[in-house]
Amino acid sequence: MDHKSQWHERLFGQQLLKCDTNSPKSGDFLCVATPEVLQNVQITGVYFSFANISQQSDEFTKKLKVLYERLNQENCEVKKFEVVQVVLWANNDVFSDFENSHRDSLVGLPWFAVPFSEIDLKTRLSRRYRIKSGVPTLVLLDRDGGTISVSAQDRLLEDPLGSSFPWRPRPVDQVLKDVVLQKGGTFSKEHPCTKPEFRYSDLPDAVRGFYFSANWCPPCRAFTPQLAEVYRLIRKKEPGFEIVFVSSDRSAESFEAYVEGMPWLVVPWQQAGVRAELAQLYGIRGIPTLLLLDRNGHIITMDARTELAEDPMAQNFPWKPRAVNILTERFANKLHDYPAIVLFVDGEETELQFAESVLSPAADSYYKKHNINFNSAPEDFFSNCEDDHYLQFLIGLDSETSDILRDLIGLDDVVPLLVGIDIPNRRFAVMEYGVEITVDSVSDFVERFQKGEVKFIELNERVGEEQS
Repeated sequence: MDHKSQWHERLFGQQLLKCDTNSPKSGDFLCVATPEVLQNVQITGVYFSFANISQQSDEFTKKLKVLYERLNQENCEVKKFEVVQVVLWANNDVFSDFENSHRDSLVGLPWFAVPFSEIDLKTRLSRRYRIKSGVPTLVLLDRDGGTISVSAQDRLLEDPLGSSFPWRPRPVDQVLKDVVLQKGGTFSKEHPCTKPEFRYSDLPDAVRGFYFSANWCPPCRAFTPQLAEVYRLIRKKEPGFEIVFVSSDRSAESFEAYVEGMPWLVVPWQQAGVRAELAQLYGIRGIPTLLLLDRNGHIITMDARTELAEDPMAQNFPWKPRAVNILTERFANKLHDYPAIVLFVDGEETELQFAESVLSPAADSYYKKHNINFNSAPEDFFSNCEDDHYLQFLIGLDSETSDILRDLIGLDDVVPLLVGIDIPNRRFAVMEYGVEITVDSVSDFVERFQKGEVKFIELNERVGEEQS
């Protein structure tokens, strides 16, 4: 079995529940091997439902069931459409009967589901596809596990019989092909020599940003002036850089008031269909969202807002994914899903350079070995990996985030300190004291960490106690 055909298990685990096999006596579902379910399927739908918001999920489930049965009317060797349901809970602090609700959500459905016990797997899936709590969501994947759409639920509501299924999105240049972009209120001031009409095709061959925001949204109103300042800063270095604003405003008056202070281009208010299609194309789950595209239209980052907050002078613009990153809250949150190699050092520039110099070779080697492509879309980041044991490579500077992580694990306050952290398996390992941290020793530690040949410590033990 080649590595592309293994994506089923990496994504959904080894077994799936067959929803129409629930036993009245035991309440158990039949388990089927995941590859057996999905290996001969053209399109896989990942359906995220919410057990304790049953009315909204039930209505969408009915529509999805009609589509499923319609697409699979013919008994072919290659199945046209299969669904894997992922049952989640919104506001689960007020809902207690999780397991019974999970079973009730699935009984009698014609497709498959991730088992109730796979809590961590479901959490990773919801993070991977940026699922918004309480919003039933349908993600469509092609035969190789590549993402077709992260918001196909909207298209299903528009086209319930699936006449255009699988609703492959148009590329952005096609979506905006016939749109004359509006100029923000201060656009001409920032662009003194410009043509009277601007289309997307007129933009320079450079990095482009799409800013999804609205006047009624307080975080948006707070972020927009910051973005305008950084936008001007970036354009001094990269004059071809441009932003297109996509509004979620609720009235034309609110929209016009908002764009009055904007120095970039704007999708006009009357182009409601275009604005909606852009939001679907990029799977926008909330605002404000700032994403960046490279000159070929490929996503560089979906989270340029956070990148900007961490790099307000835009020194690392356009914030392409890197093999080695500074340990910030954003990367610390990923520790719940993926293990990491963390090198703690002082915050001085020379120490940062040292950390990058010894971590980068090991990181580059690891990502090359495991076929991890930094240039793919965020949700497809791991689809071509040979396995799902993804490692982050992080530098812990003298910061609050580093202090919190040290306290969580129980690490001594010494530098430099190299640690392998595996929160999903509740364990960690520390490079032996006295060993010089070099390119070779780091690479050796990473190799042994991957193979499980280091001395692991349970997360509830302290390093000092282990070594005393």
